[in-house]
Amino acid sequence: MAMTRIEKRFVNRDRKAERNIEKVSQCLEKLDSQKIHQVLEIGCGTGAVSAYLASNYQMKVYGTDFDPEQIELAKKLFLEDDHLHFLVEDASNLNFELLSFDLVLSQNVFHHIPAWETAVKEIVRVLRPGGYLIWLDLAFPRLIKDILQPFVKNYALYTMDEVQNSFMKNGLTQLFYERLAHGPFPHYQIIFQKSENES
Repeated sequence: MAMTRIEKRFVNRDRKAERNIEKVSQCLEKLDSQKIHQVLEIGCGTGAVSAYLASNYQMKVYGTDFDPEQIELAKKLFLEDDHLHFLVEDASNLNFELLSFDLVLSQNVFHHIPAWETAVKEIVRVLRPGGYLIWLDLAFPRLIKDILQPFVKNYALYTMDEVQNSFMKNGLTQLFYERLAHGPFPHYQIIFQKSENES
């Protein structure tokens, strides 16, 4: 779902991009980054994280966003080259081949994807065996989710248990989990890995 102007003003701040880069860097320290060559960022926004990975790690990065305005802005801010590409994509219907990526990133995006469980399947589909997912987002307590569910149509509502179970049911193993104090709802950072035997 495309964000409102107010949401864009909030998420497109430089400080927010710096925090996202910092979080991804911390996660990469826990992984064997030498094995990561092809990267997909879902909900890249203005492209700062994708550009950072392409520049600092020489990874081939595809920064994607559902909102064409965000992709336009990313292309203005960061020059595309052999290592960096920006594309309009729907996370619940990705235009990438099976087993295309060593790493998928999703930071503060899932609550914008009403069909988030379909997006889970798409992420697993495009991840190579042994590939990683870095997932960071808010989640809702069960009571809040149940209260809001009848009224919310354009956002995703899920508990942390539901997200974890969905990824694990679709073939990912949880390697790292952290609950972050951030805003009125808890945020979580998780690293998943696809089994070497999965296809």
